[in-house]
Amino acid sequence: MTLHPDYFRLGKPLERRVYELARKHCGRQRSWQISLELLFKKSGSRGISRRFRAMVKNIAKHDHLPDYRVAFNDETDQVTFYNRESWWEETPKPSGYEGLPPLPPDAYDEARAAAPGYDVYALESAWREWWTASGKPKLDNAAAAFVGFCRSRNKRVPIHQAKETTWDA
Repeated sequence: MTLHPDYFRLGKPLERRVYELARKHCGRQRSWQISLELLFKKSGSRGISRRFRAMVKNIAKHDHLPDYRVAFNDETDQVTFYNRESWWEETPKPSGYEGLPPLPPDAYDEARAAAPGYDVYALESAWREWWTASGKPKLDNAAAAFVGFCRSRNKRVPIHQAKETTWDA
């Protein structure tokens, strides 16, 4: 995926990193939600958590990230990225997408439930490769086929998730 031209105008490295994470995880979905703790870890920030929280709140308040609107919920310590849906409508899809329609956002939610711990975008890529290699059979419901693929993959090779730890903010 290409970066939005305004990415290079973002002033702080944390803003660029948060944008990169939103781009990776939100993708073509309408929204993506993550705990502040996990966003802190994924960002690679070396600062203290209180300062990180303040910076995320500031990003949400000023609403200047390209492609995404950011909302922070103080009560749940959750950060939600909302896709502005301006960038991807014209963006060509990677190879392997020919013949298959884009999946609806709900399909990704169902895939996460069917294969907890897996990266649904990596699963989507594997599913599309499998579909192409199997001769591109006609699908009545691509979303259901994708979720079934995820369920099958999780059944064959489940990912055991570590228990969440507490985090001081």
